[in-house]
Amino acid sequence: MNKSPRASVCFRLLVVALAVASAQTTIAQAPASVQLVPIFDAKQFQDPEAALWPAYFWLWNAPLDRQELRAQLRDMNVHGAKSVCMLPMPHAFRPDSTNNGLEPDYLTPEYFERVKFAVDEAAQLGMNWWLYDEGGWPSGQALGKVTEGHPELARRAVVREKVTTEKPFVVPSDAISIVVESPEKKVVLPGETWTPATPDDVAYLYKFAQGGPADLLNASAVARFIAITHDAYANAIADHFGKTVRFTFTDEPAVAMPRPPGHFSWFEGIDARYNALSTRSFAEDLPQFFIEPTPEISLSTARARVDLYDATSKQFADAYFVGLKNWGRAHGLASGGHLGGEDETFGAVKHGFGHVMRPLRAMDVPGVDLIWRQVFPGRENQSNFPAYAASAAHQNGTRFSFTESFCVYGNGLTPAQMKWLVDYQYIRGINLSVFGCYPLTTRDHHMTGERPHFGPMNPQWNHLNGLHAYVARLGYALSVGKPLVRTALYYPVRDMWALGTNATEAANSFDALAMELLARQCAYDIIDDDVLSTARVDGKELIVGAMRYDTVVCGATMWMHPASRERLDQFADSGGNVMCAQHAPGVNGELPKGGSNAMRTGVIEDIAADALPIAIVAPASRSIRVAARELEGQQVLAVFNEGNEPYVGHVAANAPHVTELDLMTGRILNLPADAEGIALKLDAGESRVYLLSQSELPEAAPALQPLERISVAPESMRAVAGRQVVVGEHDFEFVDRDFDETAFAQSSDWTGWLTDDYSGDVEYRFDFEVPGSWAGSALQLETGPIEYAATVSVDGIVAGTMLWSPWRIALLPCSAGKHTITIRVANSLANELTSERVTEEWAKKSGPGWPSPYHKRAIEFEKESRGGGITGPIRIYRLTEG
Repeated sequence: MNKSPRASVCFRLLVVALAVASAQTTIAQAPASVQLVPIFDAKQFQDPEAALWPAYFWLWNAPLDRQELRAQLRDMNVHGAKSVCMLPMPHAFRPDSTNNGLEPDYLTPEYFERVKFAVDEAAQLGMNWWLYDEGGWPSGQALGKVTEGHPELARRAVVREKVTTEKPFVVPSDAISIVVESPEKKVVLPGETWTPATPDDVAYLYKFAQGGPADLLNASAVARFIAITHDAYANAIADHFGKTVRFTFTDEPAVAMPRPPGHFSWFEGIDARYNALSTRSFAEDLPQFFIEPTPEISLSTARARVDLYDATSKQFADAYFVGLKNWGRAHGLASGGHLGGEDETFGAVKHGFGHVMRPLRAMDVPGVDLIWRQVFPGRENQSNFPAYAASAAHQNGTRFSFTESFCVYGNGLTPAQMKWLVDYQYIRGINLSVFGCYPLTTRDHHMTGERPHFGPMNPQWNHLNGLHAYVARLGYALSVGKPLVRTALYYPVRDMWALGTNATEAANSFDALAMELLARQCAYDIIDDDVLSTARVDGKELIVGAMRYDTVVCGATMWMHPASRERLDQFADSGGNVMCAQHAPGVNGELPKGGSNAMRTGVIEDIAADALPIAIVAPASRSIRVAARELEGQQVLAVFNEGNEPYVGHVAANAPHVTELDLMTGRILNLPADAEGIALKLDAGESRVYLLSQSELPEAAPALQPLERISVAPESMRAVAGRQVVVGEHDFEFVDRDFDETAFAQSSDWTGWLTDDYSGDVEYRFDFEVPGSWAGSALQLETGPIEYAATVSVDGIVAGTMLWSPWRIALLPCSAGKHTITIRVANSLANELTSERVTEEWAKKSGPGWPSPYHKRAIEFEKESRGGGITGPIRIYRLTEG
């Protein structure tokens, strides 16, 4: 056996790599909490389990007073936020920019005592608790404790420096090698001596550099992270695991992906992993890893980049995500989380994950992160990144994928916008939500903290029960049965590995195909080389995990794995539908000779047009999105008008019985037969969900239609009272207002009445005479647009909320005679926060946390969201079966 230091190191690393691979093999079945539910249960739809109701990031940024913890949990629960995701915000997390005041300190015994207290309270309330795994973010560091006393667990990189010498040079024992590039190629190993032939010889020393965050490519670092955090939580609250606590949450973990010409990450066994992937050796290709990608990059360098990214991203998924999943499953928990930057197609080479699908498939509840308003109503050609997490769950055969939504969207975010953003993601396959943020305190600089703030300081908070119920019921409807997806879209990650951000043809065609498929009501999943190369062809179907596809669509890719191209050829020759933009997929940078003649090529629009939709709408519309779930003898069909204009038409429904699932009220309504299908009349941003069945649903009630109406005279409506939210010296404050019954004509638009800076709510009241012929009939109230939320009461009893268009609400039947209707309207905090007074006052503040690092971006968003009021006409309808 070669006893050289380099050979000894390689042998040791290979042994460790094999041990790590064995240790990271998935050890258990996914928990029951994420198993598919095969039937639609009307009672579960009407009152979904707590996990389906949105959770809020509960920011523990202040001293943990037990009474305040109990009060805030009850506040969330009573407002329909029946899940919670506590996010610790220790002082050591960004102390200068966020200046948090968590006490007792993070991970201390006293801290875990408060955690147990809070989880016990949540359990008594019947809430669901997400187990967040870090102090702040990104995950994997235990707030620096992983590397504390263990510098060997910090990130390790390979760097290079040019060797300039005329004398013999001994390669240090702790280096990798010297690579001589001219006058002739030569590799000099540690302990060996290199003697330059001439002063002009070009040679580079490749050596290690270590430091910084914990290395999540290192299974030992991950094990220490789990021991410090997850095991400590288990010691405190294991009795709640699998019951109140069902999901873990890892937040934006990252590693250092290759960054030529600077460095690439080193991990134990990288050379063995690389050599198993490449036709060349790791040692030979070292110089290639330091060449920046350009459009003119050589094939050999591009191939080296592909194999390095491949090895590194596989190690990340195995060492970190599989490790967390194994721990969770051993404790009865489903692992969840999301990456950072997955909303960008080029995120694989711009951010710290390398391959978006590998980590997501290694989670039981894969997720995405909707922040910064990178998706927002009214914009064109927005990212379809929620499909990444949804596809992973679909192919894993598990029930849920989730979104972290709204962080840094600003305090001007409205319920209508929140609903649109939820619909946007759920129609693409997401079905669980964690919203940001509910802070433990907003005192002093925390008023400028990560916004929007949810809780009593938000004027809309008392009106959001309806939104929370809507989200829960939509999540239930889109998580029962199996996803109806027959089309797979190929993810060209290897093109991006090869060419970096120069892989525009592959990336742009991938994005364009995604948009075109959705615009034609064709739901799709994302596949990549990991699953395509190992997929099974069964007749005209491609089996990928739990999914069966009859169509595969590829963009203009040139770097498909040879095994993937071989499987795609087999699928096409078996009668599968394979459609490719511009040309058949290239392999490792070259168009192969031969291959299947059954693949179809063409321009993107024609390819997408040939993919089969999962529902047909007439007239055709590029703004209508659809999603469906298949059950035994039933189908759930969701339809979303993502565009800016109303839509009137039909969607085909091949079932004898059609019911509408009313997401706001939980009612299940029989729809009348229509030869053209289901009649659609959707406002911009409106969604409808239907249950198509072979037999009648006993819980269904007749759908009601307006029969008669009475218009409310504007002069009979008065603004009577309100509560204003203002920025005080140290925190948000509330001011009760009495408006002396201001006429509707003067009070409907708050801009000229209460000034542009008013944030809060206003109560409008009017009396309504119910005719004798209307007594006992179902009624409906309808208004013009509201800015931005309203709760309606009849004779002091709450009927419900109006949060988006169409602005209408069902009222309970009333007796004949006079009744008092109250509409309490709320706007947002944006008016107050963007006021001249607050701007000037906050400009005087300084010190840690003043302002928060997110304030500048949020305040610009909030300037776009100033508003308040209610418009007419105000009408009341008598409803009847129609």
